[in-house]
Amino acid sequence: MPLTFIEIEKQKNWRIGLLFIVLLFLYFCVTLALIQGFYFVFLNPVFLLRGINWAYLLIIMAFSFMFATIHFLFSAVGAVGSVMRHLGATLPDPEDGIHKRLMNIMDEIHVVTGNKRNIKCMVIPSLSMNALAVADLNGEAAVMITEGLLSRLTRDQLEAVMAHEAYHILSGDCLETTVAASFFGMYASMLEKIKDLGEENGRGFHPAFLFFRILLKLSQILNMFISREREYRADAASVRMTRNPLSMAEALHLISRNWTGVGFIGNGLEMLCIVSPQAAALDESEGWWADLMSTHPPIRKRMGILLNMASTNIAELDAKLNQKTETTNMQRSAEPVYYALDPKQQWQGPFSIADLSSLPWLSPLTWIKSGSEQAIERAWRNPLIDPIFIASLSRQESEISDFVCPHCNQPLIKISYEKTRAYQCRFCSGILVGTDKIPRIIARREVPCTDRLKSLAKAVLSDNQRKTTINKLRGIDAKTKSFLPCPKCKHAMFRTFYSSAYLVEIDRCGICGLAWFDADELEILQCLIENKITLRVGISPA
Repeated sequence: MPLTFIEIEKQKNWRIGLLFIVLLFLYFCVTLALIQGFYFVFLNPVFLLRGINWAYLLIIMAFSFMFATIHFLFSAVGAVGSVMRHLGATLPDPEDGIHKRLMNIMDEIHVVTGNKRNIKCMVIPSLSMNALAVADLNGEAAVMITEGLLSRLTRDQLEAVMAHEAYHILSGDCLETTVAASFFGMYASMLEKIKDLGEENGRGFHPAFLFFRILLKLSQILNMFISREREYRADAASVRMTRNPLSMAEALHLISRNWTGVGFIGNGLEMLCIVSPQAAALDESEGWWADLMSTHPPIRKRMGILLNMASTNIAELDAKLNQKTETTNMQRSAEPVYYALDPKQQWQGPFSIADLSSLPWLSPLTWIKSGSEQAIERAWRNPLIDPIFIASLSRQESEISDFVCPHCNQPLIKISYEKTRAYQCRFCSGILVGTDKIPRIIARREVPCTDRLKSLAKAVLSDNQRKTTINKLRGIDAKTKSFLPCPKCKHAMFRTFYSSAYLVEIDRCGICGLAWFDADELEILQCLIENKITLRVGISPA
């Protein structure tokens, strides 16, 4: 993103004040109507015919001012947090590649704008495609983007969208739209979800639904104070920051052809979004009535202005994007597909490489087969799948060693086990230690011996005792050559018992002086020795 500068407009406080006056007027009218109705029904109707009582009106105005102030402060001061909770928005995951890209772009925008405002970026867990900007009187500001849009945009398009939303915050118009939405739109959106839930459960009419309609109409009244011209200004500001009008036009084109969040982003929050999620005909209309009641200008007109800057037109953009879609589909059809054996020993698939990388249970030891072949292999043996595990290790904060797991063929992570240097596989949980360090590890007792480990230790001891007896009867040496290669020198290790008293199998390399423990084996050995567990004696008193 080129380093340009945006002239930050002053926040239009007079518009915030105007919104408060409108809110005060609404409270005054409602309070006056309620009191007049109360007098007419329950008291003396003649009271209404006595003319204007200024003291009476001043009292109503005082109460209206109090209620309007409470409503204003309660709604507008913490509006960013309210919108965030309502939409379920969260901070980006720094370990997610796409979220990391979003964070980097937000950092670039801060640099471009001279760090004039601290703007958070947040992700909305929705497959819809939309983005919005919010700000409140606490000084908080955030740009929120849905997972659907974040995953579909290219970097250039994402830069354009984020610059567009950042301008709303920097120019101050985001503050007035957030305040306007917080007055009635937020509550209308909440009630809308309750209404939809009630309809799904087969419930009939509820008085709260009527209240939702009233709030929605009040929110639409406030739309008259939100100029749709602000979207044109934000589009232009995005172009000034990115020098790329085509990317902004492509982003709008992509959003307009997909689900923009109707049913998820409530009607009362539409003024905050880059594109109205309701897709109302009024938003695509022009004229004084549309300018008065709609919060967004026609998308095709916005695209036309941007494409004119890029010396192209909508027809050429459609042709370009359709060609890109066809090319992508052809590439996807040419990608190999795989089937994977899940932990329940069921074949799942077909999966692409990207699909496999998102499977939570995929490990280097997972059995994989290609869609066109019957042969199966471990996942780490496939040269196209193995980089998935390398990438996951690179996101770990732990230091990666030069040793390789003998099972998973993945680099081991440096760990501190009983305050001693050891190396562990993040996939199979095996541990590599120097044979000279085993006594000091066993002597220490920071790793607790749980009931599970005690039961497992007894079972392992009993099973290995039985194997030893059978091997002696058959004349088989207890020291056998292992199929596992040494994590350091790659020579075959020898699989033996730790000692004749504690029958726990470990793999030793006589060349490197290293010992490999499969998952739980080191903990079992500690538990046996610490609790003096033997086959016949059991657990001695502490």
